[in-house]
Amino acid sequence: MHVRCRRPARSAWWALVALFALSGVRGLATPSDIQPDSPTAIDVDEKLTPGPLLLDDPLEPLPPDRRRTEADEDRVEALARFSAGRAMERQGQFARALRHYQRALRYDPEAESVVSAVVRLAIQLDRQDEAVRACQKVQNAQALNSLYWMKLGIHLVKKGNWEQAAGMYEKGLAAREEGQPTVADVALTLELGRLYHLLEQYPKAADAFARVLEALENPQQSGLDEAARGELLGDTASTYLLMGSSFFHCDRIDEAVAAFEAAGRAGASKGLLGYSLAQVEAHTGKPAEALAKLETYFQEHLASEGVAPYRLLAQILEDLKKDDELVQRLEKLHAEDGENVPLGYFLAETYHKAEQLDKAESLYRSLVAKTPAVTGYRSLVAIYRQTNRPDALLDVLGEAAAKGVTAESLAEEGHPITDDADLVRTLIETARKRHQEAPDQFGHGLRLAVALLALDAGEIDAASEFFDLTLQADADRASETLLTWGLGLLDREQYAMAAGVFQRGVERETAPDDETVLYYYLSGALEMDDRTEEALAAARKAAELNPDSPRFKSRVAWILYRNDRRQEAAEAYTELVEKSDSDFSSAVVRQVVRESRLVLSNLAVLADNIPEAERRLEEVLDEFPDDVAALNDLGYLWADQNVRLERAHRMVRQAVEADPQNAAYRDSLGWALYRLGRVEEALVELEKAAPAEDEPDAEILDHLGDVYHAANQPERAKDAWQRAVRAFEKSEQAEKAKTVQEKLGIKD
Repeated sequence: MHVRCRRPARSAWWALVALFALSGVRGLATPSDIQPDSPTAIDVDEKLTPGPLLLDDPLEPLPPDRRRTEADEDRVEALARFSAGRAMERQGQFARALRHYQRALRYDPEAESVVSAVVRLAIQLDRQDEAVRACQKVQNAQALNSLYWMKLGIHLVKKGNWEQAAGMYEKGLAAREEGQPTVADVALTLELGRLYHLLEQYPKAADAFARVLEALENPQQSGLDEAARGELLGDTASTYLLMGSSFFHCDRIDEAVAAFEAAGRAGASKGLLGYSLAQVEAHTGKPAEALAKLETYFQEHLASEGVAPYRLLAQILEDLKKDDELVQRLEKLHAEDGENVPLGYFLAETYHKAEQLDKAESLYRSLVAKTPAVTGYRSLVAIYRQTNRPDALLDVLGEAAAKGVTAESLAEEGHPITDDADLVRTLIETARKRHQEAPDQFGHGLRLAVALLALDAGEIDAASEFFDLTLQADADRASETLLTWGLGLLDREQYAMAAGVFQRGVERETAPDDETVLYYYLSGALEMDDRTEEALAAARKAAELNPDSPRFKSRVAWILYRNDRRQEAAEAYTELVEKSDSDFSSAVVRQVVRESRLVLSNLAVLADNIPEAERRLEEVLDEFPDDVAALNDLGYLWADQNVRLERAHRMVRQAVEADPQNAAYRDSLGWALYRLGRVEEALVELEKAAPAEDEPDAEILDHLGDVYHAANQPERAKDAWQRAVRAFEKSEQAEKAKTVQEKLGIKD
């Protein structure tokens, strides 16, 4: 009996799989759906082996119509993963099912059934970040239920990722069936408008708000009764003001005025309404009318709009050619409303621009005393630098440091204090003198400010002097001070000194959390200072103090890996993955698992266990499908083995596009192109990865030589190989050097 099977069309096969796998089952499987005789689930990397078939006639080889392409192989792999995922989901093994679905999606990213399965199950498992990553590239919004898009949008709003959230909301609306908008549609559109307004994407905000207003004007079509309308608009006046602002910012003036007037009817304050309409009058060339309306804002002594109304006042007076009245008007307003902080800061700024430095300084001083703000401290720093007053500059730096504001954040753009070596030395000497004369008056903030300034300027000895003085001033904040000091030294590659500072921290009596962090950073400083055994002891102490933290445990593994203690490192990283793989409680944990898998992959390559290396990278990409490092590494491994070349090429090209300056990624791209037979393109990439004037990686040079050889450029090939030999010998990789020497025809 001869049987010929043909693969169903691409658009239909996912539906057939779903029908077969879920026959008799609707929706998502739950543990209660599982029957006692459910078959054992296969693992993510396990292959299904078919059992024997009992047929009437002996089987004969069936010649294929055509050889399978790489795309065919990908679809077969995706089909197998999808089927396995369905089977596991029916058995209630949801996490394992999700891993299969994620793998299937990577092999067939256009399969909408798989996208839906990944998103649905990830949301059910409270792993929304993975759901977001899975649907980022979905073009057809209707591939997912609109409810999923909305849930993911809400998740992203909570995380503060407004732009991506807006994209989810847009797709949520697009996924709804055509017809009259529902109350839910209108509510979502209103939220979308708010997000676009926050993102200052005013045309999109205005479009969304216009759709909301249309629904409000036709309540019978959207089902918006009075109760729903009130629930939707919330603070009605504020909502209309927001709409009007969006319309105004994209020059839809008539709609802006209508929205502002609606806000007035809804009870908006005369002041806010006046300011809003003043913007319109000024924009349409009516400065006198704008000034009259703006006065209502000032009369109510409002501060909710920040400095914007005062900037509008300056613009209006300039249009009226009365800009010489600005200071007088501001002073009058300030006299009547002295507690108005935005007004005070704008007046001080105006004084400063007018070179009325005494008035500006006095006002800034009073403002930062009541309401500290970086802009106030920054302006005082500029004034004291301009007038060459180091004592006053030192005072303001000390005040700012006491509130957690660094000197560098207070410098004018392009003019950091540390660039002025003479000023730094003057400040240090001034500080020394003041401390000697009156140590009790030279407080914690001043000492810390000078210590940080000296450290940033590379004056290490002076920094140490003033950090020690800082510790004397406030023993209760010793851990914080020592951490700041030690991290600054690490940043400047002063590893031995940093280790000494952290050691002082762990020797003090301190809070448990601080002690753990100090040991963690101590281990890093010791390792960078080539004191490995001490580093391991410190890292193990940190892990012991906080045994629930994968991040602290990872420090031990990192030290072992850095010292080429491969077996111990592999065991440590494997333990991290096994203990934390099912922990999705925080992004930090997931990053530790990701990093561990990447290192384990590299260790497997070093052990010549390529299948294990691939497995680890596949696991990274299941969870993080756009992880650049994993895309590059797996793509390179495949290209190097001459397998899955089209997919390998796409992966490494994605890595290069994400990080064009990364020579290793560009080498991978060149190597994939070479394996595909695209030699000229490969040369372009490899020449970028291995410029002649630098000292590139030996592997890159070896690849460059191979491609020059394939391009029939023997002299260039010889030069690249010779450079590769020198680089391999320099890094003590004798076997690899020997292999390249053989290409040159050089024998030992």
